Amino acid sequence: MGKIVKVGVVQAAPVLLDLDAGVEKAIGLIDEAGKQGVQLLNFPETWLPGYPWWIWFNPPAINMQFAAPYFQNAIVAGSEQDMKLRAACRRNNIHVVIGVSEREGGSLYMAQWHYGPEGQVISRRRKLKPTHVERSVFGEGDGSDMFVNKTELGNIGALCCWENLQPLSKYAMFSQDEEIHCAAWPAFSLYAKLSKAFSPEVSINVNQIYGVEGQCFVLAACSVIDQPIYDLLVKNEMHEKFVEVGGGYSRIFGPNGAEFGENLAHDAEGLVVADIDLGLISHSKTAADPAGHYARADALALMHNKNPRRPVIGFGEATSGTGDVAAKGYSPAEELVD
Repeated sequence: MGKIVKVGVVQAAPVLLDLDAGVEKAIGLIDEAGKQGVQLLNFPETWLPGYPWWIWFNPPAINMQFAAPYFQNAIVAGSEQDMKLRAACRRNNIHVVIGVSEREGGSLYMAQWHYGPEGQVISRRRKLKPTHVERSVFGEGDGSDMFVNKTELGNIGALCCWENLQPLSKYAMFSQDEEIHCAAWPAFSLYAKLSKAFSPEVSINVNQIYGVEGQCFVLAACSVIDQPIYDLLVKNEMHEKFVEVGGGYSRIFGPNGAEFGENLAHDAEGLVVADIDLGLISHSKTAADPAGHYARADALALMHNKNPRRPVIGFGEATSGTGDVAAKGYSPAEELVD
């Protein structure tokens, strides 16, 4: 037996293109988790204000109708919406990792914000490389976004969607003694009818293998496409082939690949909650620690540039810092008011 942590993952539809309504729904889910005694809650990818599914099955000219509303509803660090989320975390004494479309200046980023139980901002990270057509909407993160936070619950890391497939990105996280991994995904209903590469089974297996490879617990949060989102996206028979209602497959996996918690139906909304025993990690590490005794640095090694990449650097200004919100260009933590 080791440290027992009660964790939860969200499986729910976002309120697409409505940031304020989405924040209220997120607060409701945080409050629900708080009532259940959850200590760490993980949300899906870009859950605020929802994932831009239209980029996968429309020409760019058609997608321009969504560009301004999506940009305007992206969340800004230090905003009123940010403060409301932080207040909810403090009220429930809970860690929350939430996937957001983050707006800074004239650009958007696929981000994961980690709030602490006192409502503090522990970290804000950005997806290192948006996948395929996501690059038409979002900018890139950098090496400083690949970090693991040491907390009272354990060492907590986070990656978005297909970052969980990237061998070097995974290894960068494993090397930092990651114990609890927060994986953020959109709904697994896009292209599910057409391509095995996008099938729910493949993505579920990615999360399970991440836990086995890194000997860590994986909290895989997956959103849902509900009827309002479906009606917004699907306008013809061709669109019907690309997306379907549902697609929620949130899971909790252990370091040996075992599942924890009670899974929901793929079209249901709610939380998957479980007590996890961090002591199980040592059993798996004994057999294979990928960045420790099972590594061969003389033959294979990873080079990780942890310095933030900025378009403008002042003379004499420091650029180092991993997971440090100040070093990444964010304002210092604002006073939190309920």
